[in-house]
Amino acid sequence: MIKINGITIPENTGAIKLEPSSLLDKAVVKYDKERDILYYSVETLIECFQESGMTYEEAWEWFHYNTLRTANYVANYPEFIYEKD
Repeated sequence: MIKINGITIPENTGAIKLEPSSLLDKAVVKYDKERDILYYSVETLIECFQESGMTYEEAWEWFHYNTLRTANYVANYPEFIYEKD
């Protein structure tokens, strides 16, 4: 078993992890066993991108252009939760 933020994920998972995992794993908030996908907090991802040197605006642009666009093309791609709505 793999543990990310106290969440247990099977070794043989097909769930896609965002990279670099050393920076972005802290944004993982849930694992769906039935769908075999991870859920990430959008707000925490934005904070992670900023920690890597991006401005707030650059982080949102990166998220929308490089992260969300991929969701339509990759199986087991993560879902994203807006926690502060």
